[in-house]
Amino acid sequence: FNEEQIQRYEVYRRSTLPKAAMKRLVQSILNQSVSNSMGIVVGGFSKIFLGEIVEKARDVMEDWGDEGAIRPEHLREAYR
Repeated sequence: FNEEQIQRYEVYRRSTLPKAAMKRLVQSILNQSVSNSMGIVVGGFSKIFLGEIVEKARDVMEDWGDEGAIRPEHLREAYR
């Protein structure tokens, strides 16, 4: 890994999605009460999904010859 990749990984490891917000999201989608652990699980899966999208967006940037910050078009292409 190069230094930039190591720094991105460290930020990824330290980041979290708010458990309460994840729980509320699941409850609003399912229209029923869910446990705290369900919020944790959804937050974990969401974090992995977001990490993969960012990684693919970086690949798109490299393929397109772009540099700098990820832009919305990179994220859209990564999601496709």
